[in-house]
Amino acid sequence: MDKNFDFCAELANHLLKECKNSCERTCLLKSCADFHYEVNQMDRMLAPYVGDLEGFISFLENTLGWIITRSEDKKTIFADENKPSCVCPIAANVQETISPLFCECSTFYAQKMFAKVCGREVKASLKRSVLRDGKSCIYEITL
Repeated sequence: MDKNFDFCAELANHLLKECKNSCERTCLLKSCADFHYEVNQMDRMLAPYVGDLEGFISFLENTLGWIITRSEDKKTIFADENKPSCVCPIAANVQETISPLFCECSTFYAQKMFAKVCGREVKASLKRSVLRDGKSCIYEITL
């Protein structure tokens, strides 16, 4: 077996391709995002930024290289990961083309991060992604 082959990533890709129901897909990908968030111990990593959205934005820009812009009313944040390739760990290990539906997982992950920092529910949507159109991922975060 090819050492780059990741059975779990391939299995997840095939599972998602067969998941036809939007509600099932949403539940599945939100659960995946929650799992990935926990594995990465994001609550601990985000702890210094809880209640400090400006500090979190500075971290995203200065440490991770993200490009952050805001609407005039400051109620919407556009968070561009500013990466030429997909950062999804599943996508990195799938040998065939991965379903762009996996981007929903990353959207839930971003939503969870901003909600933690803001201390309230936020809404995230994906405006652009590497898997969908070959350009860096941009999330729209509605505060």
